[in-house]
Amino acid sequence: MVFFKAASFWTSAVLLLCLHSGDCSEIIGGKEVKPHSLPYMALLEDSTGDKVCGGILIQEQWVLTAAHCVNIKKVWLGVHSIKNIKKEKVTQVREVKSQFPHPNFDNKSAVNDIMLLKLDEKVVLRKEIGVLKLTVSVKDVPAGSICSVSGWGVTKNKPKTMSNVLQSVNVTVIDRKKCNSPEYYNEKPIITSKMLCAGSVGKTREDSCRGDSGGPLVCGGKLQGVVSFGGPKTKPKDPPECGVKTKPGVYTLVSKYLDWIKNTIKKLQ
Repeated sequence: MVFFKAASFWTSAVLLLCLHSGDCSEIIGGKEVKPHSLPYMALLEDSTGDKVCGGILIQEQWVLTAAHCVNIKKVWLGVHSIKNIKKEKVTQVREVKSQFPHPNFDNKSAVNDIMLLKLDEKVVLRKEIGVLKLTVSVKDVPAGSICSVSGWGVTKNKPKTMSNVLQSVNVTVIDRKKCNSPEYYNEKPIITSKMLCAGSVGKTREDSCRGDSGGPLVCGGKLQGVVSFGGPKTKPKDPPECGVKTKPGVYTLVSKYLDWIKNTIKKLQ
């Protein structure tokens, strides 16, 4: 399995998580969003200084992301252009005080691929930086639902750099039975009831990719998923390929983890 984990925005490093095809770091088939129109988007930086994953600001001091995004040290808020990250007046950066991956996260099966980051201090909320509230329902997201996924991941399968600007694309939720079928993932890994498949259903290619890991899948204005993995490899040493119709992106279904999220935050406030 190939995760959309971490990757340098300025190198061709392979991310641990790749949505819709496994080699994804940037949005495939998407468009640049209006600057600061997604104020909850977070850009995560690891111990080497590389920008490796996305995240979602769910409270002033808490960011939700994927558990496979390891060694996260800094969180950037209010970012649109990575090249101008230190020049944007609205940008705020916070150190990560503590990381709380789900205690039952399994790296091989991608089960429970979800993590909370506690920041060293609260961010200052403003028009350009805001929270995306969690859903209150534990209902599933039906197949055929149109959702959007956003990130700074690569926009092509073998680029040398990640996307400079935040991008977003619409994807369609795919039935789990179909996603587990021999034509799709063939239960390698098993797409569980705590995961969502979402990708292309027509002739065009829409997907998340390397660098998008930990970012949000939003359906009907509500946070429903966290980018986890996806995609086949053409060669053993190559990163997975994004935008493959039969290997759609796989997301952690946030509504299945509401109790864990709320209890973790409550204990550590």
